[in-house]
Amino acid sequence: MKDDRGFTLIEILVSMAIFAVIVIGAIGVLGATDQGGFLEGFPTGFLTARVAKDYTAASVYLQAFNEFVASKTTVNATPGTYCIGSSCSPVVALPAGLAGYPTPPGQSYQLDWTKLDVLIETWYWDTVNNRFSTSFNTTETLTLVRSTLTWQTRGTSRSVTVERFIPWPP
Repeated sequence: MKDDRGFTLIEILVSMAIFAVIVIGAIGVLGATDQGGFLEGFPTGFLTARVAKDYTAASVYLQAFNEFVASKTTVNATPGTYCIGSSCSPVVALPAGLAGYPTPPGQSYQLDWTKLDVLIETWYWDTVNNRFSTSFNTTETLTLVRSTLTWQTRGTSRSVTVERFIPWPP
């Protein structure tokens, strides 16, 4: 029987035993995510994945926004606090040179954003203490751009903040 192809009974039993150990381990991990059993772990896993996806999308959007602001070196970024979105009161639009950046898409199945806050602040070189500060007035400056995106996930408000110092004006 040297020409017969296939698996022996021992090989099949060993592979089934290995598969059973893996499946039992996976069921145990899913059941351990919550106080309940196997099926109660799924909503927690889905919500955790959704929150992680939202944080990633918000971080990428804000980083791209700060890169957009940094690329606009010829635009005068008027220092101030700006707020765009449905939960701003009042809505304060971005300066004209920065207003061309699109707002994040707001779908309920995706990042359901409610507010974008942008702080533009001039920092001056303090020659006495050898550091940048907001109170010392000199010609050497940096511009701080702090942007915060706020959104809702299942009734919980979440936010991400990204800051960047820009050597502005050049």
